[in-house]
Amino acid sequence: MSYSIIYDVRFSIERLSQEKTERNSVLPSDSVSPYLRIFRPMPWLPPTDIVLPNGIRVLCDPVSTVDSCSVGMWVRAGTRDEPQRGDGVAHFVEHTSFRRTRNRTMSKISRDFENVGAYANAYTTKEETCYYVRTLSDHLNRVVDTLTDVVIRPMFVHADVEKERTIITEEIKSYEDEAEEYIFDLGERQMFDGHAIGVPIVGTTQSVATITTEDVRSFHDRHYHAGSIVVAISGKVEISEFLRSIERLTLDVLPKRRLAKRTTPKELPHSSLIVHRPVQQSHLLWQRRTPGYMHQDRFVLQLLNVVLGDGMSSRLNVRLRESRGLAYSVYSQVQLFSDCGIIAIYAGVDEHKIDRVNAIITTALDEIARDGIRQSELRRAITQLRSGKLMSLESLTSRMTMMGKGVMEEGAPENPYETIAAIERVTLDDIARVAATLCDASKWSTCTIMPSSED
Repeated sequence: MSYSIIYDVRFSIERLSQEKTERNSVLPSDSVSPYLRIFRPMPWLPPTDIVLPNGIRVLCDPVSTVDSCSVGMWVRAGTRDEPQRGDGVAHFVEHTSFRRTRNRTMSKISRDFENVGAYANAYTTKEETCYYVRTLSDHLNRVVDTLTDVVIRPMFVHADVEKERTIITEEIKSYEDEAEEYIFDLGERQMFDGHAIGVPIVGTTQSVATITTEDVRSFHDRHYHAGSIVVAISGKVEISEFLRSIERLTLDVLPKRRLAKRTTPKELPHSSLIVHRPVQQSHLLWQRRTPGYMHQDRFVLQLLNVVLGDGMSSRLNVRLRESRGLAYSVYSQVQLFSDCGIIAIYAGVDEHKIDRVNAIITTALDEIARDGIRQSELRRAITQLRSGKLMSLESLTSRMTMMGKGVMEEGAPENPYETIAAIERVTLDDIARVAATLCDASKWSTCTIMPSSED
C-alpha cells in the first residue's frame, strides 16, 4: 500500500500537549497572525493531504476534543458542466443517487444512516456537488461504507428517475413560489444568458421533463471518477484507519480521466428586466459582473460587500431599513465562480416606493464609487470577516467544507489563517480602486418582480 502525500505538516498530539503546558504557548507558524497563535481546544492545523493509489484525494483534519465527525465526498461536477447548457442533470444525479445502489435500496440507505443517528445530505452548486454526513465517530466506518456506495455505485433505473422527476418538479415550483429565491434565478439568467451558469441549478420544469435515465447515467459516468472526487473529514478520526477504509471502499471507482473543460461566460451589456407575478410586494435586484474567486481582488470584493449591504451597520441596511423603514429585507452579496462572479443588491419593498428605493441605492453606489469608504468601515468589515472565519473553525462541517471546497476551487485546502492575513492586507486604496470600477450605478443591471393578480 503506498500513498502520495501532497502536504502533511500536522504537529503531533504529544507536541501540542507539551506546548499547552508552557505559559502563553503558541503554534509555530510564520504565516499565523499573533492573535491566532494561542492554543485552543479545536486548533486548526494544515490537514493531512493524501492521494490514494486509485487517484482519489483524501484530506483529514483530526480534532481530538470531539466525539463526532463530518465527512464529505466532493465531486467536481456542477450545473456548468451539463451538456445541454443547464438542464438540471447534475442536480438530478445527486437526487437519484440516494434512490438505489448496487448494494442497497433507498430504504436500506436511509436505515444505514439513521439507525446509527447519522445525518446525511447532499447539494449541487454551479461548479461542484457535495455528499456529506455528520456522525458519531464510533459509527464512522459503517457510515462511510454507505456514503461511498451512494456516490460511486448508484443504480439509475427508469422507475426511480420518474419519481425523482416529479419530486424535482415540485422543488422547482416551491422555489418559484418564493419571490426572493426566484428573482436571483431570474437575475443569473439575465447576467449569464446563453451559458449554463445562468440556468437554475435545479433546471426548469421544461428541461427536467426531458431528462432521460441515460442522461443521468451518462453524466455520472462522465464526471464521477477518481480524478474528480475529493474526500474530506474533520473530527475524531484515526487517519491511517480512515485511509485504509476509503481505499477499500473505492476500489471500483472509475479511473482518473481528464476533467471537463469549462468555458467562461461572455460579459453582457447591462440591462433592465421587469416581471409581473402574484406577489404582495415588489422585489428588486441590482447586479454587476465581477471577477471570480481566482482573482487577486476577491477579498477586496468581500469587504466592499460587507460595507455596502452585508450586516446591520451596512450602508444599505441603515439607509433603507433603519433610517427610513422602507424595507424589511435588504442586503448585498457576492457570489464567485472560478472565472467570474456577481455582486448583487436585493430589497423587498412596497411597489409604490420602488423609485425612492432605487434612488437611495443609486446614491449609495455612486458615493462609494466616488469617495470609497471610511477607515472605520474597513476596520469593522475586516473584523466581521475575521470573526466569521475564526468562529467557523468551531464547526466540524465548516472545517470539512474549507478543505473540500478549497480543493475544488483552488486545488488546495483553504488555510483560514492565510485567508485572514489576506483580508487584513486590504487597504482603503484597494477598496477605492475596485469601487471606482464596480460601483458606478449606471452600469448595473436591474431585475424587478412587480405585484400582479395574474401569472
